[in-house]
Amino acid sequence: DLIQLAVAVDSILQMQAKADTEYFVNTVEREVSADQQAAIEAGVLKAYRWQYIFSGVEIERFQKILGAMVTEEQMGRIVAALGTLQ
Repeated sequence: DLIQLAVAVDSILQMQAKADTEYFVNTVEREVSADQQAAIEAGVLKAYRWQYIFSGVEIERFQKILGAMVTEEQMGRIVAALGTLQ
């Protein structure tokens, strides 16, 4: 369930990062190249992922509680799934 939740939240974050980047590019008072826009969007997405996903799951207390609720195999799947977002 945690993996599905993280994937769902990440889908929302990807859309929001794209929209926020497009807004920024359209309002900034200078030309922004496609490469610059891609870099900005990647940075925004990284920041959003940290804020809404990783800042919570990386808390030691959360990890201990989660670790007590799942098997080693399940934890391995969770870690692998979250690793694809970094």
